[in-house]
Amino acid sequence: MKNAYLGVDVGSISTKGAIIDDGNNILASAYIWTEGDPIGASKKLLRLLEPQFDKDSYRIVASGTTGSARRLVGTVINASCVKNEITAHAIGTTAFYPDVRTILEIGGQDSKIILVENGGA
Repeated sequence: MKNAYLGVDVGSISTKGAIIDDGNNILASAYIWTEGDPIGASKKLLRLLEPQFDKDSYRIVASGTTGSARRLVGTVINASCVKNEITAHAIGTTAFYPDVRTILEIGGQDSKIILVENGGA
């Protein structure tokens, strides 16, 4: 059985989720509207991810949440990691583009500029 990791981003406008493997390959993904109901959206998201996910070959060993409802949804799904979106963007971007220095994030609730120094925000 191979390891997989679930990530959920619950924002004010949309809720996104992905399941990846150890090589950062996407095994399942979904994007839906939050519609003012972060818990309902997260449950719907998980229902959309489930049929895409090969439970016979992979097991989810860790999960993480980010976004404006990260703490709430993190509690609901028993997330092993709850991070703000600035940290999530910096870590995710530098994993694929280690030389990046500036990240612009345009969200439904606000916008951010993230300046990366020495591999961290």
